[in-house]
Amino acid sequence: MSMKKAVITGDIIHSTRMDEDTRVALSKSIARFFKELERAYKVRSEMFRGDSFQCLVPKVEHALLVALLIKTKIRSLNPTDLYNVKSKNKPSKAKGVFFTTWVFDARLAIGIGEVPKTVKELSTSSGEAFFLSGHLLDEMKSRKQSLDIGTEDEFSEELETEMILLDNIIAKTTAFQCEVIHWKLWGLPEIDIANKLGIGQSAVNQRSNAGSWNAIDAMVDRFETMYGNDK
Repeated sequence: MSMKKAVITGDIIHSTRMDEDTRVALSKSIARFFKELERAYKVRSEMFRGDSFQCLVPKVEHALLVALLIKTKIRSLNPTDLYNVKSKNKPSKAKGVFFTTWVFDARLAIGIGEVPKTVKELSTSSGEAFFLSGHLLDEMKSRKQSLDIGTEDEFSEELETEMILLDNIIAKTTAFQCEVIHWKLWGLPEIDIANKLGIGQSAVNQRSNAGSWNAIDAMVDRFETMYGNDK
């Protein structure tokens, strides 16, 4: 017996340009964040090869929101914050790029389709959603798009166009803008985000507008409407 679910397969972009300490610290930070997604959306996740991961999202309508939470979390990370301030390990120079100006990012492929009712290990599981997600990620590596959805249902053509636009919007955001967008995706009011980040509410609003939050929010709402009635 199978059920319709969503699978997100992802990998860290340019991970080979990072030194080992940075890769490990980033992976640990992502793993900690996956625990938050598990509590909030019952997301199951696995990390492998140090720079790749897979997530099973039980409710399809949450898939895009979860993917954007992951992407904005990674893009908002400050490399220097990954290190304990008391540690001698600090971000270093790698292939001409200093990590003080580095923007972390991840390539995310969402597959929507049937999966077995019982899934033991994500990395060895089969099913339509797993196949679509994995195949799409491999395909995305040959093009610039870093966020996409693979599905064979009635929404596939609409999503193909919308994801190109959404990906272009996210690609232009700064780390500071992603930080604000990330908390807005969690549903926090601007005043609470301002207090959390230690900045003024006007700065939160400015970053939100510059990061095209209204367009992102509209796409998340549309996606939830598409799949909200799926069983």
